[in-house]
Order: sequence, then C-alpha cells, then structure tokens
Amino acid sequence: MSEIVEMKYKYAKISHAAAFALVGWFLMIPPIFPNQEIVPNAPLSQWKTIDTYQTSVGCQTELAKLTALVAGNVTQTPIQKRTLAAQCVSSDDLRLNSN
Repeated sequence: MSEIVEMKYKYAKISHAAAFALVGWFLMIPPIFPNQEIVPNAPLSQWKTIDTYQTSVGCQTELAKLTALVAGNVTQTPIQKRTLAAQCVSSDDLRLNSN
C-alpha cells in the first residue's frame, strides 16, 4: 500500500471507532396530550428521554425492570402507561431529528 492510502485507511478506522464510541442509548417515553392520552406513534423527536445508557443491553435491562414493575398493576396511571410504551433508542437514530 502506498503511504497516503495507508494513512487514509488508518484515519478511516480511527474515525469509525470514534463514531462508534459516541453512540449511546436513550430510554424514552412517548408524549402525552393534556387529556392524558398517550401518543405512542408520535415522532421520536417528540418523545422524552428519561435516562441514558452506554449500551443497548443496559437500556434494555432497565426497560425490562420498569415494565415488570408496572405491568402487573390492574389500573395504570398515565405515567405507567407511558412506561409500558417506552423504547430504547440509539443516540444515532435518524428519527430523533425528524418531526
């Protein structure tokens, strides 16, 4: 490999690794209307982040814990309903920037 090609290859690998390291995970809940109606089909850019995680596994683990706490309730408050609709979303998900 020529020296220039080799340098470009090394730079690309470093850039890719840096971008990968910046990706995190958001635990997000859907918006709610003033009448307490949950809007699970709203764009992700309108959802609320309730916590952040370094890995998908960490986010999914916390989501499972929250869901288990709420799922057994016979009647659910609006916040509990929002919790059941929660999702783990990668910080580089393009839907976070759309309306």
